[in-house]
Amino acid sequence: MNADLKNFVQPIAQAIAVTLFVVFTLAFFSVPYVLQQHPGDPQLPSQHADLRHMT
Repeated sequence: MNADLKNFVQPIAQAIAVTLFVVFTLAFFSVPYVLQQHPGDPQLPSQHADLRHMT
């Protein structure tokens, strides 16, 4: 790889990697908070809602 190209692409790739890390970390902590449960936990149907198929 050309040294000039590497010097150009490396900071851009680092900035993208840091941004994705921040976004993924924020989503990892905020999604369970918004759902008020862990995303993998089974959801119990509400007592007020009738169970029906949406088709």
